[in-house]
Amino acid sequence: MAMKAHQAACLLLLILQGVVGPPVDKRKKSEEPAKENTVEEPPDFGLEYSRYLQEVVQALEDDPDFSSKLKAVNIDDIRSGNVAHELEFVKHDVRNRLDELKRIELDRLRKLTVQAKEKELAGLDRNSVKLPHHVDYQNPHTFEIEDLKKLIVTATKDLEALDEQRKAEFKEYEMRKELEYRKSLENMTAEERVKVEQQHNETIKQHREHPAVHEPGSKPQLQEVWQEQDHMDPDDFNPNTFFAMHDLNGDGYLDPDEIAAVLHLEVKKMYRPGDNGTDPVEKNEEVERMREHVLQEGDSNKDGLLSHQEFLDMTHRRDFEKDEGWKGLDEQQVYSEDELRQYQQQHPDLQLQYPYQQYHGGPMPPQYQGQHMPQYQHMPQQGAQYQGVPSHQGVPPQQHQGQFQPHQGQLQHQQGQFQQQQGQYQPQHGQFQPQPGHP
Repeated sequence: MAMKAHQAACLLLLILQGVVGPPVDKRKKSEEPAKENTVEEPPDFGLEYSRYLQEVVQALEDDPDFSSKLKAVNIDDIRSGNVAHELEFVKHDVRNRLDELKRIELDRLRKLTVQAKEKELAGLDRNSVKLPHHVDYQNPHTFEIEDLKKLIVTATKDLEALDEQRKAEFKEYEMRKELEYRKSLENMTAEERVKVEQQHNETIKQHREHPAVHEPGSKPQLQEVWQEQDHMDPDDFNPNTFFAMHDLNGDGYLDPDEIAAVLHLEVKKMYRPGDNGTDPVEKNEEVERMREHVLQEGDSNKDGLLSHQEFLDMTHRRDFEKDEGWKGLDEQQVYSEDELRQYQQQHPDLQLQYPYQQYHGGPMPPQYQGQHMPQYQHMPQQGAQYQGVPSHQGVPPQQHQGQFQPHQGQLQHQQGQFQQQQGQYQPQHGQFQPQPGHP
């Protein structure tokens, strides 16, 4: 995801290590009966050309020499698409498969172009015909270096944009939830408001009362997983063994899903199962923040993965045994006062009839007089990836736990990047489609 973002910077390495496709859970395999005569659809992780992307990667994976070369490639060469020149050394049968995949993709794009042109002529959508950027449509016959380069660069850019979208939509979700809470108080009597606010603040208090959370990726955090989750002797902690146990698909890398699994115990401390105050959207965002922290600490080549060597290097650093703890979303600034005010102005359904402080009786503080939105005291920034959050009676508003569901269009993000939408590969509005007249 997000990401979810996840982590999406180097397309081929991410996919080859199981990020685009769901990671293989060896433990789950033994528990599920084999399914016969079933075709597993490639995951649609938010891109209009997901199937084409996945099938190209699967074809390249069948060439072990190409796959091994990718593991030694510099991240800048991947981002720029220069790694595409390695296509010259791919086996002949793989090149033939790539040619066929490209012809199928171009045929799909032609059909979409016809449909889009019909809509445009009917006046239904005048901006529906767009140029594809993920394929070299000027060469309709063979899959060449330019095709692979375009696919890498475009997918990298699009996946990074999806990760930023996840963060933006989470911020929007938090602002809407805060404003919906305030607006709900308008329809209550004074006595009802007092009762609801007391319950609300008690829920927040209970959510913040949890065991100390270890810094993700620190030795104390990994040792706790080793002891509690892996049921190993705490005195025998071994980084090599730990890595092997959590590299579930045995590819020599910890991908985002596998990293998230290592963080499960820490997230569970803050978002306890069965707790009515648990907000699943905030829980998922907490996982993303922790995963990003681990990658920032150990992912030296910035490919969104932890290789075996990167993991060992991380455990050999001087600060590995130092545990600085972790501050959750309830202690972070997600949005600023101005962002909240602007968001409210853009959504008439969230406009408050009365200034918020009038609900509490007594004289209104000077900073609220003549305003429809109160001024909030800012909390100091504490290492979060987000900016600004107004405080509500000393408690950040993002902790209105479990009261509101994400509004329509909200990002549905879970551990492991993107939801698989079985069998659906129709273009999303605004995605890439070829211009009429091109193949």
